[in-house]
Amino acid sequence: MLPPPRADDPVGHGYTAFQVVRLAVWAARECRWVDAMDPVHRAETAWEAIAEHLQLAHERPEETELIALGWKAMKAQHYQDLKVRGLGGKDKALLTRAFVRYWTSASAPAHSHEDHIVDRLALAQIWTALKPAHRQVLTALAEHEDRRSAERSLNMDPAAFTRTLGRARRAFLALWHEGEAPSLLWGYDRTGARHQNVMYLVRLRKRRTLQRKAEGHVRRYGHRPPRDLGVPDAELLARHEAGESYAALAACFGVSRALIASRVARTRARTPTGAGGSGIGLRGPG
Repeated sequence: MLPPPRADDPVGHGYTAFQVVRLAVWAARECRWVDAMDPVHRAETAWEAIAEHLQLAHERPEETELIALGWKAMKAQHYQDLKVRGLGGKDKALLTRAFVRYWTSASAPAHSHEDHIVDRLALAQIWTALKPAHRQVLTALAEHEDRRSAERSLNMDPAAFTRTLGRARRAFLALWHEGEAPSLLWGYDRTGARHQNVMYLVRLRKRRTLQRKAEGHVRRYGHRPPRDLGVPDAELLARHEAGESYAALAACFGVSRALIASRVARTRARTPTGAGGSGIGLRGPG
């Protein structure tokens, strides 16, 4: 299944290249639950997982542990192959987008670059039609791959950057679906270590939707949890009434002046006036 290595070089924790190949081939031959997977593909997947684990493990693993690791890698790769071909999922009768995309290309008499060319041309045309401010925020986010770094590069506060980015994305989708109803924005930016693949986000959204329905919650579109400033809104109100301006509080917490003003006004409206006019209610006797 695998070509023999040129030399019996050490791989890690006392295992050599010949031993890694032997374990990978044995794991591929004994793995009966992925028979639809090509044997060579199975062996290569197991070899890659075993070799990587030997490089990262802190202690010497047993052979049985390495074989089980190869089985786990083959199973994960097999399910990934099924998803690419659109065969995964609970509802086997449902044609997924991946199924249509894969088999449309595979069943064609010849490979076509039409879809890629159309996408590239559409992107170029939409990019020139966007406003300069929208192109600026999208470019900064693509270059820095982090919102905070993009905000600093443009010298924008988080609230202004978020508003401009949202408008840029909605404008892009409206042009991309020109003549059709534009799709809704979904998910959140997860860059760097927090990044998750798209299928994870889709499954996570579905689980949360089912949980909300089971608990009887009503979804409010466009609602997002308030930003956590690290202090309660009552403290903002007290500090403002003590003499601190909205601008000073905004600079202290690194947010916009409008956010501080709205928090203070909302807290003042729902908090009964207490002693000393501080706006913080005090419980009376009894």
